Amino acid sequence: MKKIPFYLIIILFLSACGKKSAFTLKGHISGLTSDTILVFYQLPIQQLDTIIAEKGKFTYTITPDTFTLFSLIMNNGQTLPIYADKGEKVALSGEIDQLQIKGTGENERQAQIMRQLNNTPDNGRRLVEAVDSLIKAHPQSYTNIYLIDKYYVQDSLPDYSHIDQLIKGLSGVIKDTPYMIDLQNKLSEQKELADHRYIPNISCTDRNGKTVSWNSVKGKYVLLDFWASWNKESIAAQDSLVSVQKALKKEKFAIISLSLDLDKKEWLEKTLQRDTTQWKQVCDFKGWDNSVVKQQGIIRLPANILIGPDKKVIAQDIRGKELTDKVKQLIEQDKKKEKAAKEAERARKRQNKK
Repeated sequence: MKKIPFYLIIILFLSACGKKSAFTLKGHISGLTSDTILVFYQLPIQQLDTIIAEKGKFTYTITPDTFTLFSLIMNNGQTLPIYADKGEKVALSGEIDQLQIKGTGENERQAQIMRQLNNTPDNGRRLVEAVDSLIKAHPQSYTNIYLIDKYYVQDSLPDYSHIDQLIKGLSGVIKDTPYMIDLQNKLSEQKELADHRYIPNISCTDRNGKTVSWNSVKGKYVLLDFWASWNKESIAAQDSLVSVQKALKKEKFAIISLSLDLDKKEWLEKTLQRDTTQWKQVCDFKGWDNSVVKQQGIIRLPANILIGPDKKVIAQDIRGKELTDKVKQLIEQDKKKEKAAKEAERARKRQNKK
C-alpha cells in the first residue's frame, strides 16, 4: 500500500479547514443594469471591494478572521447589509428592489426585518414605531447598525436626540463597533448645530385671504403642523390637536396648520368639514415646494415642528400628552426666568439707592 506524502496530508487538511472557515454569498438578481456590485466593508475595518455578476449571477467567497459586516450597493442605489461569519452560506435572489435573503443568524434576522418593514405602511409614524420596536427587542443584534443608519441617520432631518436614546439602549458590543463610535462622535457635533436651528420667516394665506406671519403669533410657542387633504394619516394627526388646543387654550401657545395641498377647493372643503377651524389654517398651494417644507427637510406626512417665541426649533413630530406637557414645562420655565429677572432688577435698584 502506497503511503500518502506528508505534505499532501497537510495540504488536504488546510484545504478542509479553509472550506469550513469560508463564507460564501451566492446571488441571482434580476434587474441589474450593471454587472458591477460595490462591496462596502464596515466591520471589522472599512474597505471597498467589487463583485462582478454575469447575467445577474455571482458567487462571492471570503475567509473572515472574525465576524464581518459588509453592504452590497446596487446600481439603483439600494444598500443591502450582509453578515459574514466562518462557515456560513447566504443566498440572494429575486428582483433588485425585492430581494429575498436565505441564511442563518443575523442574515436570517435581516430577512425577517425586511419582510416586516415591507408590510408596514410607509407613513412615517408607524414605520418609525416598527423600527424602534425592532431595535429595542434585540439590543445585541448587528442589524441595528443597518436600521439606525437607514431609517434615522439618512433622514433628511435626523432626530439626533432620538438616535442618541436608541444607541444608549444597545449592547456594549454594538456600541463599540467603529460605525457606532463614529456616529456617537458625529451626534455630539450635530446636536450642537441642531441647537441653533431657526425658522426665520413664515408667510402664507389663511381661508379668508389674510396673510399669516410671525407677527400674528408673536411671543407664543407655535406648533407648525404639516398636513394635506389627500393624506389620511395627517388628517387624523390634525384632528388629535383639538384636545391639545383645549388643554393649552389659556397659555401662550398657537397652532398653525400648513397644508401641502395644490387645489384650493379641496383644501377649503377639508378645513371647513373638521373641528380644526379654531386655529390658523394656511396654504400657499405649492405643495412640497413650500419654502418652510423645503428648508426644514419635511419629506413625509404627518409632520410637525414646535417653535419657540424666538423662532428657534424646539422639537419635531411631538404629539398628544408629550406635546402638552412640553409646552406647559417651557411656559413654566419662562415664568420662573421672568420672576428671577424682576427680582434681580429690584435688587439692582435697591443697591443703587444705597
